[in-house]
Amino acid sequence: MDTPPPLPERLDRGGRQLRWLLVLGGAGVLLAALLLPPLLKLTGDIHTCLFLRLTGYPCMFCGMTRAFILMVHGHPVAAWQMSPLGVPLFFAMLAAMGWGVACLVTGKKYLLRWRWGWLTLLGVLLLLANWFYRLHAGLK
Repeated sequence: MDTPPPLPERLDRGGRQLRWLLVLGGAGVLLAALLLPPLLKLTGDIHTCLFLRLTGYPCMFCGMTRAFILMVHGHPVAAWQMSPLGVPLFFAMLAAMGWGVACLVTGKKYLLRWRWGWLTLLGVLLLLANWFYRLHAGLK
């Protein structure tokens, strides 16, 4: 007979602080993405990527900020064209924030039992694929 999975443990002080950091950090990213377009209209479109300035080519992360801004403002197709990896990362951030809120509200430590090595390798491969897409499309 199978035994039921163990109940999640209670969050300790450090666990609560990490969840708060996750939730508030994600909220800060969303707020910045909401407020950046009006600021960019005042100052002009500024590329702060040192790699782009030095080489003339976008780095692996170029376009992510603009993709997040487009997602917050409800333009997923334009966000996908800007940076295909930005769209799933946006939803992953929302899911992580939801997970953090669930842990804080219930006070339980919901652990993710993933194979982090494989997940890291997948993330690196997706980042490289996104970079090659941007280079091939001529996006900056």
